[in-house]
Amino acid sequence: MSVTLSNDLVDEARRLGLNMSRIVEAALIREVAAERLRHEADWNEDREGGDWTRSSIPET
Repeated sequence: MSVTLSNDLVDEARRLGLNMSRIVEAALIREVAAERLRHEADWNEDREGGDWTRSSIPET
């Protein structure tokens, strides 16, 4: 896996003693959860409209 971050931002985070791994992991957890909710909402909207297929079921 590779992640690219601004050098200036990383330097500042280091100076502040921030745990970047913990911060990035927490941010990814939030974003994955939010994206799952968006997909679920889209799926529910399609289903309620009567135009849904098995292929539109979100992965869990």
